[in-house]
Order: sequence, then structure tokens, then C-alpha cells
Amino acid sequence: MTKEMRRMMLHLAALLLSLSLSGFALAHKASDSFLYWDVGAEGTPGRLDIALIDLARTLPLDSNGDGLLTWGELRAQSGTIEEHLADRIAIGRARQCQVRWMMHGLSSYSDGDYLTLGFTPACSEGATGPATLEYNLFFDEDPLHRLLVMVRDEGTTRPVVLGPDQRQLSLDAAPSAWATAGNFMWQGMVHLWIGYDHMLFLLALVLPAAVRRETGRWVVEERIGKAIKDVALIVTAFTLAHSITLIIATLGLVRLPIAWVETVIALSIVVAAVNIIWPILGQRRYLMGFGFGLVHGFGFASVLSEFMASTSARAIALLSFNLGVELAQLAVVVVAVPLLFLVRKQWLYQRLVFPASVTSIAAIGLIWAAERVPL
Repeated sequence: MTKEMRRMMLHLAALLLSLSLSGFALAHKASDSFLYWDVGAEGTPGRLDIALIDLARTLPLDSNGDGLLTWGELRAQSGTIEEHLADRIAIGRARQCQVRWMMHGLSSYSDGDYLTLGFTPACSEGATGPATLEYNLFFDEDPLHRLLVMVRDEGTTRPVVLGPDQRQLSLDAAPSAWATAGNFMWQGMVHLWIGYDHMLFLLALVLPAAVRRETGRWVVEERIGKAIKDVALIVTAFTLAHSITLIIATLGLVRLPIAWVETVIALSIVVAAVNIIWPILGQRRYLMGFGFGLVHGFGFASVLSEFMASTSARAIALLSFNLGVELAQLAVVVVAVPLLFLVRKQWLYQRLVFPASVTSIAAIGLIWAAERVPL
């Protein structure tokens, strides 16, 4: 074995194991906040909804220590909350504007209760220039956090997603259709890449393309064309399935409890990993990709279904987000399959890297399922 081959195999081992082990701290559903802005509206043009679970993780608001935040506790700490928001959310027009916050009440989303606040920027008299929102809430605590913004302007409603890589946007007008498409396509790609449960499931489906279990022994696939065809069929089935449920869930045709959806997604990782060792489906892993892909689609739509219920750009955002997910999957497959095929015959890969990766994937799936199951 050459030195370059050993280095490549060690890099592959690190990649597979890091994908599994890094998920320990990220087993929860990615957190989201929702911001609504009416361009030119009188009174209170802005509204922000923040998940209580995110507030509880960040600020000491639970005065009686019972693990629940009540409206009374939130009201008692309104000054602390508003000060926290003022440090992390800014709206500028020439000079920094002071934002006035007003606690309105609680809102209910599929993943729990949210604190609803109205806000109004008070800018200096005569200030000119674009009204720019800069959002830095929860990114330090949770890199998966996203702010979903809905900008309404003269009957046009456009959604935008902000994250650690894009923290600013203009509030003077709703974004164009092209800007919406580009934003949601990128977010679809990021959602798959940082969605460790989706990535691990996809990896568990791809791993047996180069080395598989047959009649109690490991068999190496000799033809890369056969491996690519096998993976293409699996990914196509997975894509078709989660596209179906992503669309029907986002359109509000079918709703499932997000806690159970997330639990089944975790279990799908376990089943896919176990199937590598005991291949009940044989080479028909595309059936697993399609079946569990239906559930993963509900996971992709867990936020979009509520946020985009009333937007005029729903079709653009939905199709772009789905396209982004598919492009991200394609990127993973294009990198993973040739790399796996290159090292498939090496003893170290067959005896150490491959079984350790499968075991890690199954173990992480079990841990996530235990954490997510509703009590």
C-alpha cells in the first residue's frame, strides 16, 4: 500500500467517522425564528417570533426551575429579553436605528410555543438610505439556527432565509423572484449538508455500493459503472419520495407531528445501517430509499409548511429549495462513490473503516431516536 493511499484512507475514515460523531451535539431539530415585515406599514411594521426553547437555552428566564416558561415569567424578564435582542438585531438607515420592542403574546408552531414581539425602528429624523436588517440571534449558540423572513410590499410577499453565512438583507422592498430562487436553492443545499440525520441516511445507502454483504461474507463490486447505476437508482428513489412529501406537506395537504417525524428519521438511519450487515432487501435498497424518503420529506417541510402558507412566491421557494437539496445530494454522491470505489479493496478499509463507520452510524441513529421520541 502506497503512502498516498494510506493518507487517502485515513482521510476517508476521518470523514465518515466525523459525520457520525459530530452529530452528537446536533441531534435536535434545527432552531428557527420567524420575522414578518410590512414595507411602508403604519404603526408596528415588524413582528418577530422566537422559540421559547431557544430563549430558555440562552437566557435565565425560568425563575422557578420547572423547565417551562410561562407568560408571567416572560413578562417579568421583558427588559432582559429586549436588551438581548437589541444587542443582536439591528435596523439601520444612514445611522443605526433604535428598535422599540413590544411583547404581544405566545404563538404556536409545530415544534412548540414561540414568543411573539412587535417591533418598530425609530430612526433619526431625516435619515436616508436603505433600511437594512442585521440579525445575529442564536448563531453563536446554534450554527444550524435560521431566521425565516417574510417581506410584504404592495401585495407582493417574498420569503428570505438568513443564516450564519448571510446575516443581512434590505427591508425596503420584497426581493425579486430570482433572488428568492437563489436564496432558497442555497438554503436547500445547506439544509442537507448540515442536516446530519439526512446525510447519515444517505451515506448508509451509498456505502454498500462498493463493498456489500452476501451469504455471510464481504463482496467487492468490480465495476464502477454498476456501483454508479446502483447509487443513482437509490438516490432517484429517495429524491422522488421526499419531493412528493415535501410538496404536499408545504402545501398543507398532509400534516404529521414533527416529533414523530424526527424520531422515524433517526430510526431510518438505524435500519439503513443494519441492512448493510444483514441485507434483508438485497440489492433493492432503492425501496428503502423511497420508503424512508417519504418521511424525510416531511422533515424537510417541517418549517416551510407553516412559513410559506400565505406567500405569493411559495412555488418559487419550494421548487428552488427542493432543487438545492438534489444538488447537494448529487455533490455528496459524486465525491463519495469514486472515493469508496478507490479504497474498497484495501484491508484497512474492509476490516476497520467500513465496519466502524456502519457501527457509528447505527449507534448515532439509536441515540437520536431515544432523544427525539415524544414522552
